[in-house]
Amino acid sequence: MSKVTFLGTGASTAVPVINCRCTTCRSDSRYNKRLRPSVLIEKNRKKILIDVGPDIRMQAVRYKIKKIDVLILTHAHFDHIAGLDDLRIFNRIQEKPIRCYLLKETFKEIKIKFDHFFKRNLKHHTQGAKFDFHVLDGKKQNFRFEDMSFEYFSYFQDSKKVLGVRVDDFAYITDIKRYDEKIFKKLMNLDVLVLSALRHQKSDVHFNIKEAIEFIKIVKPKKAYLTHLGHEIEYLRDSKKLLKNVFLAYDGLEIKF
Repeated sequence: MSKVTFLGTGASTAVPVINCRCTTCRSDSRYNKRLRPSVLIEKNRKKILIDVGPDIRMQAVRYKIKKIDVLILTHAHFDHIAGLDDLRIFNRIQEKPIRCYLLKETFKEIKIKFDHFFKRNLKHHTQGAKFDFHVLDGKKQNFRFEDMSFEYFSYFQDSKKVLGVRVDDFAYITDIKRYDEKIFKKLMNLDVLVLSALRHQKSDVHFNIKEAIEFIKIVKPKKAYLTHLGHEIEYLRDSKKLLKNVFLAYDGLEIKF
């Protein structure tokens, strides 16, 4: 049995949004407090982190993360990569680089946005956090880490290519807007699908709730959890509007698969 912990389930602004007085942002409910989106998978005593946003220090402390064996980056938007340098603490603890899987498009952006990772001089080793990058070029449909196998696929947000991942009967898809219908072959017979859904209103770069539900109806997972939720979503009110096997994720939620 494997476990997934939702470290963050919010959109790029997190929730509450700065200086916002909407119902969700004024709520005292823990279900309406959302850090930037990330999950931690625990399988075979290994810990796999998907995305590392600007809240990773707080998330690591809150959920007592003691090591990271694998990092998977879905794409290079700020809310998914801003915490990369904070992972240097795990380099010190583990005394080695963190293995990182990412698309070649994402790797190109990382080399620009975090260029200090790749610079060396005579007095110091690589500056900042250290990673063992494994670039996924699409030639294979899976990658392995020790005794674990991951399937991967891609889709688009706007013009940005995004990585989706499946491990066993669990799949994680965030920041999706455009996709090839071949993706559904990768998502058959799922126990759990995690899917981003920004709000009820239409978005140019994200699924809204309606689009996410339509996608879920095609995939037919046993359960689906919506993440990357904006402050337009109020947990108790909007949970009542979903299908019986679809749930709003919240920070700290743990699920097994």
